[in-house]
Amino acid sequence: MTSERVMFDGSLPFRERVRRLRDAWAEDGRGRAFLVTDTAFFAVYCWSLNHKIGDPAAPAYDAELAEFVAASYELNGGPAGWNAMLNSREICSTCHDRYRLENLGICTGCMRYTCYGCGAHERCAGELL
Repeated sequence: MTSERVMFDGSLPFRERVRRLRDAWAEDGRGRAFLVTDTAFFAVYCWSLNHKIGDPAAPAYDAELAEFVAASYELNGGPAGWNAMLNSREICSTCHDRYRLENLGICTGCMRYTCYGCGAHERCAGELL
């Protein structure tokens, strides 16, 4: 099992994919092996911001999941890495226009980048983050 393989497996709900990696990360001694990078990190981090997993007041707070996301954030360069990622350019999988990543969303179902003009994918049940 690799983090990329788990995150790109659209047969499971997104939260379950993240939980599987969190569990594998914890069982492996909280090393780097199961942390997320690149596209998978972008999706997990955006999702965590939307779902407030780092907010103790949120009803579904999960401290270990928040630690997993924080460890992935640090692995990806912390604040400087996040800013560099947002300034990189990616292509919308629907219209094929090129945007800075900060202007794209990512689908939790198919893990494709999508501009907000194109919106959700017709045949995908994922959420656009």
